[in-house]
Amino acid sequence: MTQGPVTPRRSYRRWFFTPNGTWDTERIVAAMRAWASETGSAPRSWEWCPGAARSAGLMNEAESKWEAEHPRWPGNTTVYRYFASWTSALDAAGLPPFARRNCAMPLAERVARAKQMSAAGIPVREIADELGVGTPTAYRYLKAHSCSDCGTPVIGEGARCLRCTTRRSNPKRWSAQELLDATTAWAQLEGRPPTTVDWRPATYGQRNRWQREFPRWPPASAARIVFGSWTNMMLAAGYAPYNPPWDRQQVIEALQRMARELGRTPTKEECDTSPDGYPSASTIKRRFGSFTAGVRAAGLAPNRRPHQSSAARQDRR
Repeated sequence: MTQGPVTPRRSYRRWFFTPNGTWDTERIVAAMRAWASETGSAPRSWEWCPGAARSAGLMNEAESKWEAEHPRWPGNTTVYRYFASWTSALDAAGLPPFARRNCAMPLAERVARAKQMSAAGIPVREIADELGVGTPTAYRYLKAHSCSDCGTPVIGEGARCLRCTTRRSNPKRWSAQELLDATTAWAQLEGRPPTTVDWRPATYGQRNRWQREFPRWPPASAARIVFGSWTNMMLAAGYAPYNPPWDRQQVIEALQRMARELGRTPTKEECDTSPDGYPSASTIKRRFGSFTAGVRAAGLAPNRRPHQSSAARQDRR
């Protein structure tokens, strides 16, 4: 019995592996810079793992630059062995991260891409780097389910998305003009336009203006429903957004300025609730890998919770 021609199959060849000690942080940084110089853009994590990238639908069957020139380039798992994240490796190489461009991807596409990559066996940390989000957010994408009303992805335990939940719970329907008028009125009373924190209940049992005068002011979620985002509403009302793109040096200077005003190192909560244009805690984490790393980069001592010593506990007894 004769057989037809056998189609050659791509295999993960043994020479794709390199011996231990081949790579270190300096060589990886040099490889990233060389890749960016030759291709015109910084390497993506999946470009240095083409087998998994093809399984996730991120690459075609053509041989990739990484495969054609191996062992000139390290694998993405090697990069993760020496750096906390792909973004931190790019930072060390002086290359721009992909987070800002990828975060513009609609939520439904991000969730679909995350699940597709997970099904192909790509680790969650690499999925987070590819989508430009934190690892906890990537895990939430993988657990997302469809809204019972409109079918859009829901991040969390609720049965409905934010839009559908707000429409059901809030009897008032805010128009675009009503939101713009409320924004202008708030700015005249407070001396500044509102933030998302201003238009929702205050924490720690306090009552802010929004709570005291509700329902005069709309909820923050109404801006996202009508305009698509808080930034879009601010721009429509003629105000500059509170959250400009921050680079590492700007974050350091802002933390140092806040520390001088407070007389101590700021906390995550203070960064998130400050209305004065400071970076949020999540922004600091994206730029430095963690909030604590950002604080240390600014030359500040991280806040520590006081721990009672065992001797003190014995004295109290």
